[in-house]
Amino acid sequence: MLAKILDFAPALAFFISYRLSSDLVLATGVIIACCVLSFVLQYILWHKISRMQVFLTAAVLLFGIPTILLNDPQIIKWKVTVVNLILAVAIFVCQFLLHRNPFAYLFEKELPLPRHIWDKLGYSFMVYFVFAAGLNVIIAFYLPQLFGIDDKSAESLWVDYKTFGNAILNFVFALGCIFILMRRYPDMLDAFKEKAEPAAATATTSATAPEPSESVNATALSADNASPASSNKADAAK
Repeated sequence: MLAKILDFAPALAFFISYRLSSDLVLATGVIIACCVLSFVLQYILWHKISRMQVFLTAAVLLFGIPTILLNDPQIIKWKVTVVNLILAVAIFVCQFLLHRNPFAYLFEKELPLPRHIWDKLGYSFMVYFVFAAGLNVIIAFYLPQLFGIDDKSAESLWVDYKTFGNAILNFVFALGCIFILMRRYPDMLDAFKEKAEPAAATATTSATAPEPSESVNATALSADNASPASSNKADAAK
């Protein structure tokens, strides 16, 4: 839970700072500071950083620092597009050049699906990331021309999309993929349950089993309690 909060906190700080100041350059400085702080805290707390977290933090720094140095809020708007395009290219390279499906690599142990299903999932996400990249360009740069609104209102709408809209789209798309897979391949859910139940049982057993030290202490305590009784019997025999 804390990890999720640390992941989302920079985006929320970006949104709040923009709403309070209406200054995209200032909000960019806030998200840079929060990303670095979140990065450091995660390393201190768990002594590891996910590759995705490293990638996203690097993207914020790559587009955020020039935004501040050049005082140009248009630069930071490209981050969402470039990140989505990099993800699409990564899937393309893995599937077509390296012949290794990234989704199968990550989830095949939990979800034993046929190879062609993993490939279709990869194609779907690749197309979606390209779509998301293009959508960000439209929202970031073409809203005034398309809807006749002023630049400041368009910038505000982009901040809303960047903070919440993009995340909601990602969630809805991923949820839709899972729903379609479960409808078309119900055996997938059964296989997942079969793998999840032994893991849950093992975790429960580990949680309820007494620690070795507790068993030793209990044995020692029983021996101590039994010692007086044994001594009394020995005295009576004498």
